[in-house]
Amino acid sequence: MTISILAVFLFVTVGALGRQVGALRMSISLVGVIVALFVAGPLAPYFRKGLELVSKSPIVIWSLAAPLAFLAVMLVFNSIAVAAYLKIGNYYKYRAKDDIRIRWERMDSQLGLCVGIVAAVVYLIAGSAYVYHVGYVTKQVESPGDNPFWLGMANKMRDDLSSTKFDRVAAAVTTASPKFTETADLLGLLYHNKELQSRLPEYPLFMSLAENGELQNSFTNETYSVLLPAKTNVAAILKDPTTETILNHPEIRRVMGEVDLADLLTYLKTGKSEKYAKELMVGKWQLDINSTVKQYARADPKLTVPNQNRLRGMLRFRMADYLLVTTPDEKVYVKGTQKPLPGFASLMTQLFQVPVPPPPPTKQPPTLFTGSWKKEGDKYQISIQTEQGEKTADANFVENGKLSAGVGPNTLVFYRID
Repeated sequence: MTISILAVFLFVTVGALGRQVGALRMSISLVGVIVALFVAGPLAPYFRKGLELVSKSPIVIWSLAAPLAFLAVMLVFNSIAVAAYLKIGNYYKYRAKDDIRIRWERMDSQLGLCVGIVAAVVYLIAGSAYVYHVGYVTKQVESPGDNPFWLGMANKMRDDLSSTKFDRVAAAVTTASPKFTETADLLGLLYHNKELQSRLPEYPLFMSLAENGELQNSFTNETYSVLLPAKTNVAAILKDPTTETILNHPEIRRVMGEVDLADLLTYLKTGKSEKYAKELMVGKWQLDINSTVKQYARADPKLTVPNQNRLRGMLRFRMADYLLVTTPDEKVYVKGTQKPLPGFASLMTQLFQVPVPPPPPTKQPPTLFTGSWKKEGDKYQISIQTEQGEKTADANFVENGKLSAGVGPNTLVFYRID
């Protein structure tokens, strides 16, 4: 119904305008509409850069870039149309004979109606193409409850476009970039699947963001932490000040400029990232207590079995929850609830009773140390900032893809967490 109303409105108004301004101006304007229809998309990125200077809202920037590009092209052609009409109109008005002038004005007016009808068709196609692409996004974030008026209208027009089969025309004349459709699919997938929202920080590229204290406070505040999982009215999410803070955060903008949306979608659906699987170092690593003790025993053949068991017990008590987080931007985070054990060798000389290990943590432990990693050829090196200063150690991959790294005087072995 909405598309039919739009079509009638365009045919009446643009047809009447064509009769009013004449065939000459309307023909040039028609050429401008056709050109604008095909170049508005390629020109939109340049207009987004301009809009970023006057608006901080990504929604406004995204929604207005293409229409403004379309209007800019139309303005150029309409200016040409006015200049041409003044040039030719002045000739017929001041130089041609009256009968010739009258015939020209009558022909210009009558043909203007026809050209206006054709222009209305092109305007309808352009408007439908915009509705088609906008609706592709708004349909993804439709709330099962109340929706804002603008979102409901966009979805209604998108549905009407499909019911009239005119969406095939809209899809044929303009093609959205893969990035556009992947972004829309990503928003819809996250909006309607709250279990995937918790998986998002585990994506390798987002690991550093997950360690950012400012962002952690934003996502976990009492108000905002309830909005996304509940599939709240999207207007409420957009109006929340936390959304603007997140969207304009420099680190998020930097990371989103680097993200491979196709790989991110694959990760959310399967839990596997094909892109970052190629780099062995990137990931989350859990301390492997048994392998750590075996590694230490190989280096010290005199280590007795009782001492191995004592060491194993102390590791379970103090370091069982240790995580090593290595990110694609070559950062390292060592996480745990207790400080690491001192040197294993000195520990073996002490007489102590192994305490009962604490229950496993219900959430990820806090960050104890930060650092960096680098790769030179096939070799890796990890640097950790500790209370005693920077500690650097080589990291090696041992049996079954496990990671062996020196942390202080000890060599620890980690296994990858999928």
